[in-house]
This record gives sequence, structure tokens and C-alpha cells, in this order.
Amino acid sequence: VLRLHRALCWLQLFLEGLRTGQEDSRTSVICTDSYNASLATYHPWVIRKAATVAFCTLPPRNTFLEIMNVGTPEEAVAMLGEALPYIRDVYGITQELFAQHKLLDLP
Repeated sequence: VLRLHRALCWLQLFLEGLRTGQEDSRTSVICTDSYNASLATYHPWVIRKAATVAFCTLPPRNTFLEIMNVGTPEEAVAMLGEALPYIRDVYGITQELFAQHKLLDLP
């Protein structure tokens, strides 16, 4: 469950980056930045490099937003704006619970 919690942190950062990014933003850069700010600290060098290479296969930002099948990129950005507060809330609650029970330092 702790690993899912950590992945939720990455997802929150990634989706926020998609939401606030410019039209010409590279999804791979957004994903890499989100990964480095969250999950990378828990992975060995080989996994970090493999993940970074995998992120290079992501489509451009607007294409990614269209693939989400919400509508136009603008509609997808609006939907992310509605969804992200819920993701933040879930992450905040679980972060607090893990901290109270001293479970954040598990491998």
C-alpha cells in the first residue's frame, strides 16, 4: 500500500504538470520531472535510467490529453482541474496516516 501511495504522489505531480504545462510542453519532460521529485529516490540507478528512457516514448502533451478521451485538450485540462483536488486529498490523508504510524520509511 505504501508503494501505491508513493505512485499516487507521482501521478499527482504528473497530472498537475500536464494541467499547467504549455501547449508545446513535452510530456516526457513533465513525466521525468514528476518521477525525479517522487519515485526516483526509491529506485536504483538502473531502474531510474530505464524509466527515463521509457518516458521518451510518451506522445506530445496535446496528443496525450486527446488520448485521455475527455474531449479537446482544453476540456481535459478542465477535467484535471476538477480531479486533482481529490487526488491531493487522498494523498494528504494517507500521508498523514502513514506518518502517524511511522510507516513512511519502509522500503
